[in-house]
Amino acid sequence: MTGTFLLTVVDTLSILFMGDVMQHRQQLHSALIPGTDSTLSSSYDYSSYFAHVQHFIDEADFTVANMEFCLGGPPYTGYPSFSAPEALAEEAAEAGIDLFLCANNHICDKGRRGLVSSLEKYGKIGVPVTGVYRDSLDEQKHNPYIAELGGVRVAFINFTYGTNGIRVPEPFIVNMMDKEKVREAFVRAREMEADIIIALPHWGQEYTTVPDSRQREWAEFLLECGADAVIGSHPHVIQPVEFPVAYSMGNFISNMSLRNTELGLMIILKIAVTSYGDSYVAGLEAVPVWCSRPGGYGDGYTVLPVREFLNRKEEFRSSYNYGKMKDTYNRLKTLFEDDREE
Repeated sequence: MTGTFLLTVVDTLSILFMGDVMQHRQQLHSALIPGTDSTLSSSYDYSSYFAHVQHFIDEADFTVANMEFCLGGPPYTGYPSFSAPEALAEEAAEAGIDLFLCANNHICDKGRRGLVSSLEKYGKIGVPVTGVYRDSLDEQKHNPYIAELGGVRVAFINFTYGTNGIRVPEPFIVNMMDKEKVREAFVRAREMEADIIIALPHWGQEYTTVPDSRQREWAEFLLECGADAVIGSHPHVIQPVEFPVAYSMGNFISNMSLRNTELGLMIILKIAVTSYGDSYVAGLEAVPVWCSRPGGYGDGYTVLPVREFLNRKEEFRSSYNYGKMKDTYNRLKTLFEDDREE
């Protein structure tokens, strides 16, 4: 006698990914509390950054953000050599960010001092980081980062194309786009019994909404290695979502105002758990977000879920800012409306 076995989804999990969290000089000036000491991290207020996306963080089972700066201590600086107050990371942790991605081209901006300070400060905050390590033993032990979510072991593999020509000081390690090293991380993920593997490359050409040939080659390589999803950062503008690859989330928050740089994506990765205990990536949902600078929506920098604010023009301080948000969204929405589920 033969029987029919139905594969039933008994649970779903969601992981929320945020694009480039940046800290330009103008953001420092805006966050500084009037009359306070600019060399103290406690003098900076970032409470407006995550306020309008808090419900997305609360609804997700796990939240990941790309922290594109180092915590190098005072004097705090913006582009081209970033050193942000730890108050920014503390606010992100308070909002509910569960993992910080640190393999990016600015992590070595302040050299050895910046790396030592960043890891010490992240350690005190208590939110894990991935992509940068104290030494080879630390890298072997913690790359990839594994999170257990509802019984599902999820591996996060984060790496960057480079560090702006700055040599990574020994014995520190920053994960690079080296196929042999990345493949080794996938092998370790399987040895650590990961159920889902997510590749998080910092790659591509800045300010272009079209993935280049190297990104497409690497996306194919990562999927062949066993990636269940690939979610990229670095170009500072969004690029297409082609399940299971999101080529670039663009900026989450920054002071950039160049064409397309104010619109970003949050990616919600959906994991299905079956009645047999298996799990798989069931889809990627793209949530467009708008970085509103001071005088746009409010007094400070904040991130707005675009679809929730399209019909709220009267709330904006600047009709120009509202119009730019709406226009940019309408021009680029074909890049992320092709996300689909299996």
